[in-house]
Amino acid sequence: MCDDVAIVTVSGEFDLARCIKLAPELNAVLRSEARAIVIDLEAVSLVDSSGIALLLNAFRRLDQTGRQLAIACPIGPQRRAFEVTALDRHLPMHETRQAALAAVGVS
Repeated sequence: MCDDVAIVTVSGEFDLARCIKLAPELNAVLRSEARAIVIDLEAVSLVDSSGIALLLNAFRRLDQTGRQLAIACPIGPQRRAFEVTALDRHLPMHETRQAALAAVGVS
């Protein structure tokens, strides 16, 4: 936690197996008092539809409660799935963790 912003770091392949392991941690963060969540995908090599679904769900849940989500996802293989589905235009994507933190007001 940085200020009142939770940071969730994902590495490796962001696929169904990773989502199953990550879901309890992410749900706990979504239920927390954090005013914003940064999900760091800088160390992710691949994102599949399961990862996209998990992020969309988190975005919707936060949006319903007036909280923010910022996703750190560099341009490259990590971001390709978001570009193909045009979700990179709708989800709050940033090239670095620092840029994502800045977007939610952490300097």
